[in-house]
Amino acid sequence: MPKRKIENRMIEVILLEANKHLGEKFELVKVKPAYARNVLLPNNLAILWDLHNKHNFAKKMEAAAESRKKKAHNFEELFMKMQENWGIKIIRKANKDNTLYAKVDENDIAQMINEVYGVELETHFIKLKKKLTSVGSFKIPFIYKNVKKEFEVNIEAEVDLKAKKEAEMTVEEKKEEVKKSREEIKAEKEAERAKKKAETIKRMKEKYK
Repeated sequence: MPKRKIENRMIEVILLEANKHLGEKFELVKVKPAYARNVLLPNNLAILWDLHNKHNFAKKMEAAAESRKKKAHNFEELFMKMQENWGIKIIRKANKDNTLYAKVDENDIAQMINEVYGVELETHFIKLKKKLTSVGSFKIPFIYKNVKKEFEVNIEAEVDLKAKKEAEMTVEEKKEEVKKSREEIKAEKEAERAKKKAETIKRMKEKYK
């Protein structure tokens, strides 16, 4: 069997800071030696996994592992609730073709989950291939360690209350609304004319005092 090239070998390190591409704090991960040597180790983002560090960080790593386990369990419960409630609903302004004026991304989805269920999600767990641009129902993948789920995001168009009211009005109500608007415009014009007349009279009186 041919030997693996040195540049393809991986080494184990303990993360000292969470990294969305690698793992969480005090998690043991495998990385390329060059990446460890040039990025992680000199920036104190990780340390080598050796007998010395294995002993010194054992308790912290054990506590971190328990924390990840609890986190995964909480996510499982979250998705059970979301499934019962048919996912989450996001309301956005849209045009007549149901295209959104503002696209929906991972931050919008995570924020809505937090508002509805009180659970904070790191956005990189939400595997959205591209931003959502239209009204509709979408299946969104979620991955955290061994928790791999799909949940539903339902995007609805924001209702224009004024337009809805106008659409629901009868012909007679619309005529009355137009009549009312005309009367209001007429009253505003008469008030403006009266104001100008009063100002003119005032100026004339001051002129001939």
